[in-house]
Amino acid sequence: MGFPMAVALVVILGSLLVGWARNDREATSAPRVGDHWHSAYDIYVCDGYRSKVVLETDPNGIHSHGDGLLHIHPFNKLASGSDATLGEFFSAFGGRIDDSSLVLDTGEELVEGADCGGQPMVLKVARFDADDMERDPEIVTEDLDGVRFLKNREAFTIAMVPADVDPPAPRSERLTFLDVVNPRALTSDPSAPAPTTGG
Repeated sequence: MGFPMAVALVVILGSLLVGWARNDREATSAPRVGDHWHSAYDIYVCDGYRSKVVLETDPNGIHSHGDGLLHIHPFNKLASGSDATLGEFFSAFGGRIDDSSLVLDTGEELVEGADCGGQPMVLKVARFDADDMERDPEIVTEDLDGVRFLKNREAFTIAMVPADVDPPAPRSERLTFLDVVNPRALTSDPSAPAPTTGG
């Protein structure tokens, strides 16, 4: 009687330990508190680009300075590791992204199914490597709020397009600015001047 109980206890404790270790590893994986990454992004609807997010609020460390870049430097675990996501960026400025809609900093809500040249639009996120833009992007259509930032110098297009259309790359000026941005010159202090690009 004692032996089966001991085996069961070992299995239960082992499972709990594995789960704790996995959660701890994800919480401490990159980007970590103190990292400072930059990625370009753009928003594309039907057949044209939209203005960049200009409202800067940042409780946890993922934001934009109205410059067409994502500044990813977690202040705490809520924006680090597996929690460094597009959903965190959108929620920081009061917006939202899910699998069928997004809400911009202007309050405008874009919803799947709207017409684009006679076809209904769907929401997609394209992830590019800013250092190899010739490589085909990863196209994501599910769990969009959970799209993670995986490394420095990515590029994203958040797009409402017909199902058979792939999102285009972010505008070239976004990528150019990504090449010249100086992390030491950009802070999350809203009183600090932030460089801007067109659009």
